[in-house]
Amino acid sequence: MKNQFMALIGSMDFRNKLIILFMIIAIAPLSVLGILSYNHSSYTVQEKVYQTVLESLSQITYSMNYFISDIEQLSMYIYSNEDVQEVLSSGSADRTISERYADEQKISAILESFVGFKKWDIEIYILGNNGERFFTGDVLPKQYDNIDSNWGLFRKARLAGGNAVWDTHYTLKKLYDFGTAVATGRVLKNIETNEDLGYLVIDIMESALVDKYARAHLVPDGQIFLLDRFGNVMSSLPKHQIGTKLQADFLPNVLVGTKGYFESRDDAGNREMIIYDTSDATGFKLVSVMPVKEMIKESQSIRKLTIGVMLVGIIAAFGFAYIVSSSITTPLRKLRSLMKQAEKGDLGVSFSSKYKDEVGQLGQSFNRMLQEIQYLINENYEKLLKLREAELKAIQAQINPHFLYNTLDSINWMARIHHVDEISRTVISLGELLRYSISKGNQIILISEDMKQIQHYLAIQKMRFREKITMEIEMEDEILSFYTLKLLIQPVVENAIVHGLERKNGKGTLRFTGQAAGDKVRFTVSDDGAGFVPDKHEMGTAKAGTG
Repeated sequence: MKNQFMALIGSMDFRNKLIILFMIIAIAPLSVLGILSYNHSSYTVQEKVYQTVLESLSQITYSMNYFISDIEQLSMYIYSNEDVQEVLSSGSADRTISERYADEQKISAILESFVGFKKWDIEIYILGNNGERFFTGDVLPKQYDNIDSNWGLFRKARLAGGNAVWDTHYTLKKLYDFGTAVATGRVLKNIETNEDLGYLVIDIMESALVDKYARAHLVPDGQIFLLDRFGNVMSSLPKHQIGTKLQADFLPNVLVGTKGYFESRDDAGNREMIIYDTSDATGFKLVSVMPVKEMIKESQSIRKLTIGVMLVGIIAAFGFAYIVSSSITTPLRKLRSLMKQAEKGDLGVSFSSKYKDEVGQLGQSFNRMLQEIQYLINENYEKLLKLREAELKAIQAQINPHFLYNTLDSINWMARIHHVDEISRTVISLGELLRYSISKGNQIILISEDMKQIQHYLAIQKMRFREKITMEIEMEDEILSFYTLKLLIQPVVENAIVHGLERKNGKGTLRFTGQAAGDKVRFTVSDDGAGFVPDKHEMGTAKAGTG
């Protein structure tokens, strides 16, 4: 049987042999490639979807971190507000009804301005130990009116000692439905005496959180949950009971992980993909639940497409095999000749064929390869020119500062030769100021370094104003080793001279002091200059607002 088959193949003409050979070569790899492509494409599509959703969740988590940071900054602004400090520090029995009403109007205006600044969907409550209650909403919850320092958010805030804390509203949700998803709070303290003044609470509505993650990829029958670090639901799509613990088999894996995705099964045994990400700032977790069957639907179209491509390929392979069997050798010899010319450096050759078979496609690929080689050669040459141009500009950028420093140094030596010490000192101070201003070093520097530059600046101003300005500097030694922002203090000193002492008739005094204030440093710049007259329009506006 085998000998008969081999005899039959051997008796065929060369064209039929080539057709059979081409069909075997075409069909076998095409089938294997189709199967592998389908499996790989199906897996890749699902992985890409999961990666896309995970990246989307990460972006949303990043955005929510900014939102949380803004809320904490807002609470700090309210904490340090002078009016809030003053109202909460005063005893309720010491004020008249009109004073309390004025305080309420003042604090309410402050709170409303904060709430409307970024159109946040939040409610703010200031709960004073002196009995004062200020809030932006229509209703003050009972738990906020009668403060229990051992309850939930208040207990966390008390233990935090003034730092911001976060809590899920699972307790409030059982009694009231204000739409609150999560709250932040902190103990309010008197900035000067550190005495407890009360509590600040900011409730974040669920709608504010939904706006952050609503744009996440949500497939049919999919779900999105925003959980706290203990697995309690803060917000969800579709809606889920806020404040309750999420009852799901995948929850333990989500709580112990940071970010990623894994496969699980729901109560009905259906496969589902769990994709989650965790906020570094708060520990909140954003979880997307996607049914695997929805992902498989995407693969079904790939399977149909693969089968179609394979069928078309088999039919085309037979037609091409029949044509190629009689014409394959001539174009191959021609292509080989062109390749030898290209090897010798002649990249201007081109392969032309009236057929679009494998040889013709190979020839077109050969043409594109030569074009790409020519393009890369030209591109590499252009990059080399641009690199030389960039190096030249870098050298030129270094010339100007050096020229300026050398010029100032020449003026200094000329002044010293002619014994004009004042010009010499002024030029030295100016040179140090220039080096300090345009240097590209760290923007956080020692206070002692910044003081040297302020002294250079004052030396130049002293040269300018002579005896008109008396300058007094008192700086505690212990703060000189602390750090400050570069060029933070000098503009304030300059403002005092330009807008205060320069316009004064007669002599004036500039006083600059620095001292430690607890864990902070206080700088004071004062002058007895001309001062300024408040704008009449601004005064009128202030009166209208008071009335």
